[in-house]
Amino acid sequence: MKNTIRASQIRGFTLMEMMVTLIIAAILTSIAVPSFTNLIRRNQITTYANEFATSVNLARSEAIKRGRSISITSNNGTDWTQGWNVNIVATGELLRTAPALTGDNTFTSGANNTVTFNGRGFTTLGAEENWSLCNANVVAGRRIRIEVTGRISITEINPCP
Repeated sequence: MKNTIRASQIRGFTLMEMMVTLIIAAILTSIAVPSFTNLIRRNQITTYANEFATSVNLARSEAIKRGRSISITSNNGTDWTQGWNVNIVATGELLRTAPALTGDNTFTSGANNTVTFNGRGFTTLGAEENWSLCNANVVAGRRIRIEVTGRISITEINPCP
């Protein structure tokens, strides 16, 4: 006896069911993509803030270790968006360089384009200094503060200036 399959036994999707499924998937995707984009932008801000904090901590620890002044210098005045360098002040030897920020990010300080740590790990700023790290498309940003003692802190600012 031969097994035969009748047309009524074949199961699958109809064209109408497939179209409804695709429309629902398109709607869900259009809702999820903007949220995902904002998540990526917020994570970029956090990454850049941590990168700067790492450079500050490197400069401070190297200043203490070497007993020499180490500086972090902006590549573009008080606009740190173009990146920064960590250098030994006396010799100009480059210890670390940070690339420019990408996207609609801004990274500015109040008035300084250089932070220098002396051999004891203190800054030569005379007062605490604040940096603002923001993205034009995200409401919240990060404020990075360096105290005279060399201590660094990162806080969220909302709204971003």
